Amino acid sequence: MKVSLLFPPTWHPSQPYLSLPSLTGFLRQGGVSDVSQRDLGIELLDAVLTKEYAAEVYQQLIAKQRELERTQTGETGPGSREHYGKVTDSLDRFSYLIDRIELAKDTLRSEGFYDPDAYRASLFMIDKWLEVVSSVYFPTRLTVVDNQFGNYSIYSSKDLMKVVHDEAQNPYLSLFRDRFIPSIVKNRPDLIGVSITATSQIIPGLTLCRLIKEAAPDLHLTIGGSIFTRLVDNIRRCPSLFELADDIVVFEGETALLELVNQLAGKKDYSKVPNLIYRQNGKITVNQPFYSENVNQLPAPNYDGFPLDRYLSPEPVLPVQFSRGCYYKDCAFCALTLDHQNFRQKDPGRTVEELQWLTQRYGARHFFFTDECFALSPTKRLCQQLIEKQLDIKWTCEMRFEKNLSRELLASMRDAGCLKIVFGLESFNQRIMDFMKKGIKQEWVRRIADDCVDLGIAVHCYIIVGFPTEKEEEALETMNFVVENKRLHQSYGFSCQPCLFDLEKEAPIMSDPGGYGIRRIMRPSAEDLSLGFFYEVQEGMTPDEAERLYQYVYERISEVVCELPFNYAMADGLLYISRAKEGAGQAPLAAH
Repeated sequence: MKVSLLFPPTWHPSQPYLSLPSLTGFLRQGGVSDVSQRDLGIELLDAVLTKEYAAEVYQQLIAKQRELERTQTGETGPGSREHYGKVTDSLDRFSYLIDRIELAKDTLRSEGFYDPDAYRASLFMIDKWLEVVSSVYFPTRLTVVDNQFGNYSIYSSKDLMKVVHDEAQNPYLSLFRDRFIPSIVKNRPDLIGVSITATSQIIPGLTLCRLIKEAAPDLHLTIGGSIFTRLVDNIRRCPSLFELADDIVVFEGETALLELVNQLAGKKDYSKVPNLIYRQNGKITVNQPFYSENVNQLPAPNYDGFPLDRYLSPEPVLPVQFSRGCYYKDCAFCALTLDHQNFRQKDPGRTVEELQWLTQRYGARHFFFTDECFALSPTKRLCQQLIEKQLDIKWTCEMRFEKNLSRELLASMRDAGCLKIVFGLESFNQRIMDFMKKGIKQEWVRRIADDCVDLGIAVHCYIIVGFPTEKEEEALETMNFVVENKRLHQSYGFSCQPCLFDLEKEAPIMSDPGGYGIRRIMRPSAEDLSLGFFYEVQEGMTPDEAERLYQYVYERISEVVCELPFNYAMADGLLYISRAKEGAGQAPLAAH
């Protein structure tokens, strides 16, 4: 059996994502030797940032300008006077940008990455180039990490079925058709798997699926990814998705994909495939109960075939996993725990062996643990073994502001190579902390943040503005914890990401909205794939008031936080911190 796994745009360009390497390692361990994997996101960005592609763009811009000179109507939107202005402006900037796009890409792959001015200028140049590329398809706007498709909603199956056919506003149709589809279908794989894990991938990913099915309707095409895990009930009522793919794998995909391969080679009894949603004889079936992997039987992620030299960083930062799920999982707002159903911890010794293998096979020195939360006791054992084996790696992970997260453990993490810890603070107001069921106290937050700064471990804080019943002064207390704590926000590598509260599908708060001060929940009828809801509250800030305050909080925190690289990319920030440590204080100056 021949399997081809594809990761569509758009994801962060400085590091690979973990899904395909995890599946590839598991399939090969299970006896499926002919597995190929491609990160189409970085392949596409690499191709777009070339003078060769720029020549094509120039012809497209000229053709579009001539067309709009004859046909433009209205002030805004596709085909409008505004569209004509965007194309004309792009042609004006074209000659300046074409001489710089390849240099920008090369800079980020070289030592120039560590020059903050060159780093910032390169990202700016790439973004401006993508704006030029996008102008042909206005109002679509591509960026390095996201896509905006005008009035199309990624949460509406009707819109999705339209946009995957829209040649005028969907640049991925021509990009995929010209660059990827021939090579994808050429070797006639028995199974093609497309991993859609972020909202930024929904339209590109489904566009890819549509073109593959069109070019080779007999190939078996499967979609997987956490986006669809949260939409199981919606998919039951959304038959149009099965025009783009044969089936969808939800929750964890290793055993499911291996069994699907076995069924395709044998009796094709899809009822035997765990976690599979498929349509048969007009009926959509969801195979339950959902299966969770034994993490100690999973192999190391396999990055063979990934173009590690094409990512926009001077060396790879590889994602790895020490556990699945969240050991705490009581936070009222969090729907992430659904993805893995329950908490499972990998043996520390096995994880150390994986890190050693990845270091030897790919020359990687930097790792990004994707765990939702490191548990304390296993972390202690992991660090002890890393120190004993003298494994010279640098890494980052996510933790909670736990009462028992001691200075001793933090020191051990530092000595084992931990350069940064990501914390979900969410709020520094004790009433809101308690109402969110965070299970943390202000004094623990202060102590742990101070310990990290003392020990030279960088800190990241996620915060949430607008949790139901939150008052303005309570949100400002959280903001002030960051803004007024100079020792923290001036520590090298510090970052903070404010988020506006979103009432998410499957979050614990949805089981008792009234208990959280929510009096009414609404969802637009057209958005049958919505991951969240509109709502009204009984007290505290309204959603509109919260959004206005969020903008203020975001601006104030941006004044004291280093946006590039630390608030832009955890992986890029990790490399900067590592370089600073290697330079024994000769840190690259990442200006605020």
